[in-house]
Amino acid sequence: MRGVIVPLVTPLLDRDTLDTGGLERLIEHVLAGGVQGLFILGTTGEGPSLGYRLRHELIERTCRLAAGRVPVMVGITDTAFVESVRLARTAADGGAAAVVAAPPYYYPARQLELVEYIEHLAAELPLPLLLYNLPGYTKLPFEPQTVRAAAAMPGIVGMKDSSGDMGRRGDRS
Repeated sequence: MRGVIVPLVTPLLDRDTLDTGGLERLIEHVLAGGVQGLFILGTTGEGPSLGYRLRHELIERTCRLAAGRVPVMVGITDTAFVESVRLARTAADGGAAAVVAAPPYYYPARQLELVEYIEHLAAELPLPLLLYNLPGYTKLPFEPQTVRAAAAMPGIVGMKDSSGDMGRRGDRS
């Protein structure tokens, strides 16, 4: 997983109906532009605001349309642990390369609890996991010590940082 990995919008016909033709055109368009990967069900794709049936359909169709031409990464962020795992299993069954998870939102947590959450999640996932630092939406950043702890866990392969905090990117402590 290298190069330009584009976050895709989720084309809809209505609140709960995937625009399958639009999805196919979108994927073909970005692949023709030379991207090296697709990221679905993140912030751009409004993942947490979509129903579970629709999320699973999007995963299955995107993986089928990508057809192994580029890796597909799937957002599994959810407030329900079991739903994150179910999404990851659908992603693995469809042929995705990795899953991406932000901290669970709604309930407040500390960094120690976040480390424990990641440890439990990574242990149940069938695919590599990228952490998704998105504190503007989750209200819980991945602090450097948490990232260091997660990096030592099996299955954690990287991090997508959408914090906008350019100073933190260089923190090596």
